[in-house]
Amino acid sequence: MSIKVGDKCLICGDRAEVYSTNDINYKFIECNNCGRVNYNTYDFNSSYKIDKDILASYLYYNGKIDKLIEDEHHYDFIGSQKKFEEDIKIYPYAKYISKEECIAWYPKSFSEKVDVILIGFAKLLKFDGCPITFTDGQLLSALFIKRYNKDNIETSLNERNLQLKFILIYLEDNSYIKSMDQNNIMLLPNALSRIDKLQKDIALNSKYVFVAMSFAPEMSEVRMAIRSAIEQSGYIPRIMDEIEHNHQIVPEMLYEIRNSSFVIAELTGHNNGAYFEAGYALGLGKEVVHICKKDVFGTDGHFDVKQVNTILWENTEDLNFRLRKRIEATIM
Repeated sequence: MSIKVGDKCLICGDRAEVYSTNDINYKFIECNNCGRVNYNTYDFNSSYKIDKDILASYLYYNGKIDKLIEDEHHYDFIGSQKKFEEDIKIYPYAKYISKEECIAWYPKSFSEKVDVILIGFAKLLKFDGCPITFTDGQLLSALFIKRYNKDNIETSLNERNLQLKFILIYLEDNSYIKSMDQNNIMLLPNALSRIDKLQKDIALNSKYVFVAMSFAPEMSEVRMAIRSAIEQSGYIPRIMDEIEHNHQIVPEMLYEIRNSSFVIAELTGHNNGAYFEAGYALGLGKEVVHICKKDVFGTDGHFDVKQVNTILWENTEDLNFRLRKRIEATIM
Protein backbone atom coordinates (compact mmCIF):
# COMPACT_ATOMS: atom_id res chain seq x y z
CA MET A 1 0.00 0.00 0.00
CA SER A 2 1.31 3.48 -0.92
CA ILE A 3 1.26 6.42 1.48
CA LYS A 4 2.03 10.05 0.69
CA VAL A 5 5.40 11.05 2.14
CA GLY A 6 6.18 14.39 0.49
CA ASP A 7 5.20 17.21 -1.84
CA LYS A 8 8.57 17.91 -3.49
CA CYS A 9 9.96 16.08 -6.52
CA LEU A 10 13.17 14.20 -5.63
CA ILE A 11 14.56 14.96 -9.10
CA CYS A 12 13.69 18.51 -10.16
CA GLY A 13 12.78 19.87 -6.73
CA ASP A 14 9.46 21.31 -7.88
CA ARG A 15 6.09 20.61 -6.28
CA ALA A 16 4.96 17.01 -6.75
CA GLU A 17 3.18 14.17 -5.04
CA VAL A 18 5.59 11.64 -3.58
CA TYR A 19 4.46 8.24 -2.28
CA SER A 20 6.28 5.41 -0.56
CA THR A 21 5.59 1.67 -0.41
CA ASN A 22 6.56 -0.94 2.15
CA ASP A 23 10.10 -0.75 0.77
CA ILE A 24 11.26 2.63 2.10
CA ASN A 25 13.91 2.93 -0.64
CA TYR A 26 11.25 3.22 -3.34
CA LYS A 27 9.49 6.51 -3.96
CA PHE A 28 6.70 6.94 -6.49
CA ILE A 29 6.61 10.47 -7.95
CA GLU A 30 3.85 12.30 -9.81
CA CYS A 31 5.45 15.49 -11.17
CA ASN A 32 4.28 17.93 -13.85
CA ASN A 33 7.88 18.29 -15.05
CA CYS A 34 9.34 14.78 -14.69
CA GLY A 35 6.18 12.74 -15.21
CA ARG A 36 5.34 9.53 -13.38
CA VAL A 37 8.49 8.01 -11.90
CA ASN A 38 9.30 4.98 -9.73
CA TYR A 39 12.50 6.06 -8.05
CA ASN A 40 14.87 3.92 -5.94
CA THR A 41 16.69 6.37 -3.69
CA TYR A 42 19.27 3.77 -2.59
CA ASP A 43 20.28 2.81 -6.14
CA PHE A 44 20.22 6.41 -7.29
CA ASN A 45 22.71 7.45 -4.63
CA SER A 46 25.03 4.51 -5.27
CA SER A 47 25.52 2.57 -8.51
CA TYR A 48 23.06 4.63 -10.56
CA LYS A 49 24.28 8.05 -9.41
CA ILE A 50 23.71 10.69 -12.08
CA ASP A 51 23.47 14.48 -12.25
CA LYS A 52 19.88 15.38 -11.29
CA ASP A 53 19.84 18.26 -13.78
CA ILE A 54 20.60 15.86 -16.63
CA LEU A 55 17.88 13.52 -15.42
CA ALA A 56 15.31 16.31 -14.97
CA SER A 57 15.75 17.61 -18.54
CA TYR A 58 15.80 14.06 -19.94
CA LEU A 59 12.51 13.22 -18.23
CA TYR A 60 10.90 16.49 -19.33
CA TYR A 61 11.66 15.75 -22.99
CA ASN A 62 11.42 11.96 -22.98
CA GLY A 63 9.50 10.83 -19.90
CA LYS A 64 6.03 9.34 -19.73
CA ILE A 65 4.07 12.47 -18.82
CA ASP A 66 0.72 11.55 -20.38
CA LYS A 67 -1.77 11.94 -17.53
CA LEU A 68 -4.48 10.36 -19.67
CA ILE A 69 -3.00 6.98 -18.84
CA GLU A 70 -4.32 6.46 -15.34
CA ASP A 71 -2.69 3.08 -14.67
CA GLU A 72 -0.20 3.87 -11.90
CA HIS A 73 2.14 1.23 -13.28
CA HIS A 74 2.70 3.26 -16.45
CA TYR A 75 5.92 4.88 -15.24
CA ASP A 76 9.61 5.50 -15.78
CA PHE A 77 11.78 3.35 -13.52
CA ILE A 78 15.00 4.76 -12.04
CA GLY A 79 17.10 2.20 -10.18
CA SER A 80 18.73 -1.18 -10.65
CA GLN A 81 18.10 -3.03 -13.89
CA LYS A 82 17.65 -6.28 -11.94
CA LYS A 83 14.71 -4.85 -10.01
CA PHE A 84 13.20 -3.41 -13.18
CA GLU A 85 13.40 -6.80 -14.92
CA GLU A 86 11.27 -8.19 -12.08
CA ASP A 87 8.76 -5.33 -12.34
CA ILE A 88 8.30 -5.39 -16.10
CA LYS A 89 7.06 -8.99 -16.00
CA ILE A 90 4.08 -7.68 -14.03
CA TYR A 91 3.87 -4.09 -15.32
CA PRO A 92 4.73 -4.11 -19.05
CA TYR A 93 4.01 -0.38 -19.46
CA ALA A 94 7.01 0.55 -17.31
CA LYS A 95 10.13 1.94 -18.97
CA TYR A 96 13.68 1.64 -17.66
CA ILE A 97 15.69 4.88 -17.66
CA SER A 98 19.39 4.05 -17.76
CA LYS A 99 22.22 6.37 -16.81
CA GLU A 100 23.87 5.68 -20.19
CA GLU A 101 20.75 6.71 -22.13
CA CYS A 102 20.41 9.98 -20.22
CA ILE A 103 24.06 10.91 -20.76
CA ALA A 104 23.99 9.94 -24.45
CA TRP A 105 20.89 12.08 -25.02
CA TYR A 106 22.03 15.17 -23.09
CA PRO A 107 23.28 17.98 -25.41
CA LYS A 108 27.06 18.33 -25.43
CA SER A 109 27.20 22.02 -26.42
CA PHE A 110 25.21 25.24 -26.12
CA SER A 111 24.23 25.05 -29.79
CA GLU A 112 22.88 21.50 -29.31
CA LYS A 113 20.85 22.70 -26.35
CA VAL A 114 19.29 25.43 -28.49
CA ASP A 115 18.39 22.84 -31.15
CA VAL A 116 16.67 20.61 -28.57
CA ILE A 117 14.87 23.60 -27.03
CA LEU A 118 13.50 24.84 -30.36
CA ILE A 119 12.36 21.39 -31.51
CA GLY A 120 10.75 20.90 -28.10
CA PHE A 121 8.94 24.22 -28.41
CA ALA A 122 7.71 23.29 -31.90
CA LYS A 123 6.17 20.05 -30.62
CA LEU A 124 3.98 22.10 -28.27
CA LEU A 125 2.60 24.35 -31.03
CA LYS A 126 -1.10 23.99 -31.72
CA PHE A 127 -0.72 26.33 -34.72
CA ASP A 128 1.81 28.88 -35.98
CA GLY A 129 1.74 31.99 -33.81
CA CYS A 130 0.14 30.19 -30.87
CA PRO A 131 1.64 31.12 -27.47
CA ILE A 132 3.28 28.24 -25.60
CA THR A 133 2.68 28.24 -21.85
CA PHE A 134 5.03 26.75 -19.27
CA THR A 135 5.04 26.45 -15.52
CA ASP A 136 8.20 27.74 -13.81
CA GLY A 137 9.40 24.18 -13.25
CA GLN A 138 8.77 23.07 -16.82
CA LEU A 139 10.71 26.06 -18.17
CA LEU A 140 13.71 25.24 -15.98
CA SER A 141 13.81 21.67 -17.30
CA ALA A 142 13.13 22.70 -20.91
CA LEU A 143 15.93 25.29 -20.92
CA PHE A 144 18.52 23.07 -19.19
CA ILE A 145 18.80 25.34 -16.14
CA LYS A 146 21.17 24.08 -13.44
CA ARG A 147 19.18 23.52 -10.27
CA TYR A 148 22.00 21.85 -8.33
CA ASN A 149 25.71 22.52 -7.83
CA LYS A 150 28.47 19.89 -7.94
CA ASP A 151 27.74 18.93 -4.30
CA ASN A 152 24.09 18.27 -5.18
CA ILE A 153 22.95 21.31 -3.21
CA GLU A 154 20.16 23.40 -4.73
CA THR A 155 21.25 26.63 -6.40
CA SER A 156 19.76 29.93 -5.27
CA LEU A 157 16.74 31.53 -6.93
CA ASN A 158 19.02 34.34 -8.13
CA GLU A 159 21.40 31.87 -9.83
CA ARG A 160 18.52 30.18 -11.60
CA ASN A 161 17.03 33.48 -12.74
CA LEU A 162 20.39 34.59 -14.17
CA GLN A 163 20.58 31.40 -16.24
CA LEU A 164 16.98 31.75 -17.34
CA LYS A 165 17.44 35.37 -18.35
CA PHE A 166 20.59 34.53 -20.31
CA ILE A 167 19.00 31.84 -22.48
CA LEU A 168 15.75 33.77 -23.04
CA ILE A 169 17.67 36.90 -24.11
CA TYR A 170 19.74 34.77 -26.51
CA LEU A 171 16.62 33.25 -28.07
CA GLU A 172 15.01 36.67 -28.41
CA ASP A 173 18.13 38.37 -29.80
CA ASN A 174 18.30 35.71 -32.52
CA SER A 175 14.61 36.23 -33.35
CA TYR A 176 13.72 32.66 -32.33
CA ILE A 177 11.11 33.61 -29.75
CA LYS A 178 9.08 36.47 -28.41
CA SER A 179 8.60 36.38 -24.64
CA MET A 180 5.07 37.56 -23.92
CA ASP A 181 6.04 37.10 -20.27
CA GLN A 182 8.40 34.63 -18.61
CA ASN A 183 5.91 31.75 -18.81
CA ASN A 184 4.41 32.45 -22.24
CA ILE A 185 6.55 32.22 -25.38
CA MET A 186 5.76 32.68 -29.06
CA LEU A 187 7.89 30.82 -31.61
CA LEU A 188 8.93 33.13 -34.47
CA PRO A 189 9.48 32.33 -38.20
CA ASN A 190 13.27 32.38 -37.79
CA ALA A 191 12.98 29.51 -35.31
CA LEU A 192 10.64 27.56 -37.58
CA SER A 193 13.18 27.87 -40.43
CA ARG A 194 15.97 26.55 -38.20
CA ILE A 195 13.73 23.69 -37.06
CA ASP A 196 12.92 22.74 -40.68
CA LYS A 197 16.64 22.49 -41.45
CA LEU A 198 17.31 20.55 -38.25
CA GLN A 199 14.61 18.00 -39.02
CA LYS A 200 16.08 17.41 -42.47
CA ASP A 201 19.58 16.91 -41.06
CA ILE A 202 18.74 15.16 -37.79
CA ALA A 203 19.05 11.58 -39.07
CA LEU A 204 22.57 12.24 -40.38
CA ASN A 205 23.88 12.69 -36.84
CA SER A 206 21.21 10.83 -34.95
CA LYS A 207 22.03 8.81 -31.83
CA TYR A 208 18.62 7.10 -31.99
CA VAL A 209 18.16 3.46 -32.95
CA PHE A 210 14.69 2.25 -33.87
CA VAL A 211 13.93 -1.24 -32.57
CA ALA A 212 11.28 -3.23 -34.43
CA MET A 213 10.17 -6.11 -32.22
CA SER A 214 7.28 -7.87 -30.55
CA PHE A 215 5.84 -6.19 -27.44
CA ALA A 216 4.71 -9.53 -25.93
CA PRO A 217 5.48 -9.86 -22.18
CA GLU A 218 7.65 -12.92 -22.80
CA MET A 219 9.99 -10.73 -24.86
CA SER A 220 10.80 -8.40 -21.94
CA GLU A 221 14.23 -9.94 -21.25
CA VAL A 222 15.07 -9.82 -24.96
CA ARG A 223 14.04 -6.15 -24.98
CA MET A 224 16.40 -5.42 -22.08
CA ALA A 225 19.30 -7.21 -23.80
CA ILE A 226 18.75 -5.20 -27.00
CA ARG A 227 18.40 -1.95 -25.05
CA SER A 228 21.59 -2.64 -23.10
CA ALA A 229 23.60 -3.45 -26.25
CA ILE A 230 22.44 -0.22 -27.92
CA GLU A 231 23.26 1.92 -24.89
CA GLN A 232 26.64 0.27 -24.34
CA SER A 233 27.45 1.21 -27.94
CA GLY A 234 26.65 4.88 -27.25
CA TYR A 235 23.22 5.02 -28.92
CA ILE A 236 19.67 5.57 -27.64
CA PRO A 237 16.99 2.89 -28.24
CA ARG A 238 13.58 3.94 -29.55
CA ILE A 239 10.82 1.33 -29.05
CA MET A 240 7.32 2.32 -30.11
CA ASP A 241 5.41 1.31 -26.98
CA GLU A 242 7.79 3.46 -24.91
CA ILE A 243 7.41 6.62 -27.03
CA GLU A 244 4.90 9.28 -26.02
CA HIS A 245 3.00 10.89 -28.91
CA ASN A 246 -0.43 12.24 -29.84
CA HIS A 247 -0.60 10.88 -33.39
CA GLN A 248 -1.70 7.73 -35.17
CA ILE A 249 0.75 4.91 -34.59
CA VAL A 250 1.93 4.25 -38.17
CA PRO A 251 2.88 7.84 -39.13
CA GLU A 252 4.67 8.23 -35.79
CA MET A 253 6.52 4.95 -36.32
CA LEU A 254 7.66 6.01 -39.81
CA TYR A 255 8.78 9.36 -38.38
CA GLU A 256 10.88 7.56 -35.74
CA ILE A 257 12.50 5.33 -38.39
CA ARG A 258 13.34 8.33 -40.58
CA ASN A 259 15.02 10.05 -37.63
CA SER A 260 17.03 7.02 -36.52
CA SER A 261 20.64 6.30 -37.33
CA PHE A 262 19.86 2.64 -38.04
CA VAL A 263 17.24 0.00 -37.28
CA ILE A 264 17.28 -3.30 -35.41
CA ALA A 265 14.64 -5.83 -36.49
CA GLU A 266 13.94 -8.66 -34.04
CA LEU A 267 12.24 -11.36 -36.13
CA THR A 268 11.46 -14.08 -33.57
CA GLY A 269 7.82 -15.15 -33.66
CA HIS A 270 6.91 -14.40 -37.30
CA ASN A 271 6.88 -10.68 -36.51
CA ASN A 272 5.25 -9.21 -39.61
CA GLY A 273 5.44 -5.68 -38.17
CA ALA A 274 9.22 -5.96 -37.85
CA TYR A 275 9.46 -7.05 -41.50
CA PHE A 276 7.41 -4.00 -42.57
CA GLU A 277 9.52 -1.60 -40.48
CA ALA A 278 12.78 -3.14 -41.69
CA GLY A 279 11.65 -2.85 -45.31
CA TYR A 280 10.72 0.80 -44.86
CA ALA A 281 14.14 1.52 -43.32
CA LEU A 282 15.93 -0.25 -46.18
CA GLY A 283 13.93 1.83 -48.65
CA LEU A 284 15.35 4.93 -46.96
CA GLY A 285 18.88 3.57 -47.37
CA LYS A 286 19.37 2.88 -43.65
CA GLU A 287 21.37 0.03 -42.16
CA VAL A 288 19.14 -2.70 -40.73
CA VAL A 289 20.47 -5.30 -38.29
CA HIS A 290 18.40 -8.50 -38.30
CA ILE A 291 18.29 -10.66 -35.17
CA CYS A 292 16.37 -13.85 -34.42
CA LYS A 293 16.47 -16.66 -31.88
CA LYS A 294 18.69 -19.36 -33.33
CA ASP A 295 16.51 -22.41 -32.71
CA VAL A 296 13.47 -20.87 -34.47
CA PHE A 297 15.12 -19.08 -37.38
CA GLY A 298 14.41 -22.03 -39.65
CA THR A 299 10.67 -21.50 -39.23
CA ASP A 300 10.49 -17.79 -38.25
CA GLY A 301 12.95 -16.48 -40.82
CA HIS A 302 11.19 -15.48 -44.03
CA PHE A 303 12.69 -16.59 -47.37
CA ASP A 304 13.50 -12.98 -48.32
CA VAL A 305 15.72 -12.42 -45.28
CA LYS A 306 17.38 -15.80 -44.87
CA GLN A 307 20.16 -14.64 -47.15
CA VAL A 308 20.81 -11.60 -44.91
CA ASN A 309 23.58 -11.92 -42.33
CA THR A 310 21.26 -12.33 -39.33
CA ILE A 311 22.42 -12.43 -35.72
CA LEU A 312 21.21 -15.79 -34.44
CA TRP A 313 21.17 -15.65 -30.65
CA GLU A 314 20.84 -18.48 -28.15
CA ASN A 315 20.14 -16.55 -24.93
CA THR A 316 19.96 -12.92 -23.84
CA GLU A 317 23.63 -12.74 -22.84
CA ASP A 318 24.62 -14.10 -26.24
CA LEU A 319 22.26 -11.60 -27.91
CA ASN A 320 23.74 -8.66 -26.03
CA PHE A 321 27.32 -9.66 -26.90
CA ARG A 322 26.64 -10.38 -30.58
CA LEU A 323 24.59 -7.24 -31.11
CA ARG A 324 27.25 -5.01 -29.55
CA LYS A 325 29.93 -6.57 -31.75
CA ARG A 326 27.80 -6.08 -34.87
CA ILE A 327 27.12 -2.42 -34.08
CA GLU A 328 30.81 -1.79 -33.40
CA ALA A 329 31.85 -3.55 -36.62
CA THR A 330 29.29 -2.18 -39.09
CA ILE A 331 27.84 1.07 -37.69
CA MET A 332 30.37 2.91 -35.53
